[in-house]
Amino acid sequence: MTDTSLAAIIVGGGRSRRMQGHDKLYAPLGGRPVIAATVEVFESSAAVDAIILVVAEDRVIFCRELARERGWRKVRAICAGGASRSHSVANGLHALQGILADYVAVHDAARPFVSSELIDRGLAAAQRHGAAVPGIPCADTIRRVDANDQACETLPRGALRAIQTPQVFARTLLEQAYREQHAHLATFTDDAAVVEATGVTVHVVPGDYANMKITTPTDLAFAQWLAHSGVVHVRSQRSDGDA
Repeated sequence: MTDTSLAAIIVGGGRSRRMQGHDKLYAPLGGRPVIAATVEVFESSAAVDAIILVVAEDRVIFCRELARERGWRKVRAICAGGASRSHSVANGLHALQGILADYVAVHDAARPFVSSELIDRGLAAAQRHGAAVPGIPCADTIRRVDANDQACETLPRGALRAIQTPQVFARTLLEQAYREQHAHLATFTDDAAVVEATGVTVHVVPGDYANMKITTPTDLAFAQWLAHSGVVHVRSQRSDGDA
């Protein structure tokens, strides 16, 4: 891996609509909020030079206080999210202006079990290909259904990958894609799709089954069990006050 600079945009600006009124990012995990567990993996990564944290507008002040309390040194800005995930990433890219970074990793704040190895893997692939995302093979059979929920096609599982984050891109490539697709951002579900819409090919690297996304109450309960059991290591920057 050549000497280069990497900034991470950690996106947590959603409203947790599937969490039955609970905000998943601020639920406890390993003695601190889920969002803190996620940020601290990037804080501890030797590959990451700067972090932009994008959160719901009503959580900006709380997260700034959390950053001070936990001593986050790489967090350069905490800003409010937008109307969609892609709009939130666009806000993060705007906050990145004036900060040195050759590459940008975009990561879901709701994936606290991301590893430094996965960050390194994505960066190395982005250096070679310009755009890289982690993906894991689909264990389930995937069927396409019609408007009446009737199964109409079984997709070839061997050719499918469930795409995760962090998604890593050459900064110039990602910024150009977001400028070109600005009017259509609400239609995209991840950054790879934004980049692909400009004609760029995205390289898929091996993901990590532990790198789950907390989306439902069941996901949160399972993540809390994983953190408590020690099956998945939850990195922490500090020990004082942590359970």
